[in-house]
This record gives sequence, structure tokens and C-alpha cells, in this order.
Amino acid sequence: MSKDYLLVVDDHVGVRKLLCEFLSREGFCVKEAPDGHTALQIIRDEKPILTFLDLKMPGLSGMETLNRLNELRPKTLVVVMSASTQDKDIMTAVQNGFVKYFLSKPFDLKNLRLVFAFFN
Repeated sequence: MSKDYLLVVDDHVGVRKLLCEFLSREGFCVKEAPDGHTALQIIRDEKPILTFLDLKMPGLSGMETLNRLNELRPKTLVVVMSASTQDKDIMTAVQNGFVKYFLSKPFDLKNLRLVFAFFN
């Protein structure tokens, strides 16, 4: 793929679409995945520069997706999204260095700019 892009992985279509639309308006090329399996296929075939990943998804969980993503592309930058700020999976992922930023749901779109400031 010739253009860098971001990947948004969330099973809630409304959240996924809102985030994708916001990121597109900010000038980013964005791909989306409704589940972990789809996300991993995209990540296998291409290389997103940043992945937004919901931790609570049916089927392949966000944590399992994160573990597999780290095996496939260990240098991929990941922003984990979750409504639960007390989830021990979040702490484990951060401590293991898999996650570079945590975004609490529901999030204010203005706070997304802080994510990009963090990575710059």
C-alpha cells in the first residue's frame, strides 16, 4: 500500500463510523474492521501506522487480537479503547508495552487530537 493509514477496530458500528469519519476529516486515510479476525487479516496484508482497538468485542477479544497483532507486527502503535478504566487487561497490555495510549469510552472527539500530539 502506497499511503499510510490508520485502522479502527470496534464491533459497535456507530463508534467505528464516528471515529473513521472524524479521522478522515482530520486528513487521515482510514480502514475499519468490525472484529478481531478482520483486523488481523488487514494487518497481515498491510501495515497500519496506528491501530485503534476496542478491548471488549465478541468472538476474538480485543486482548487476544492485541496479542496476535503484537506477534504479527510488534512495532505497530496501538491505542486501546474501552469503557472500563479498571480492566486488568488494560494494565497488563500497558505494562507489557503493547499499548501506547488508552482512550476511555465514551470519548470526546477533541481528546483524539491529544492522541496525535502524544505520538508526535
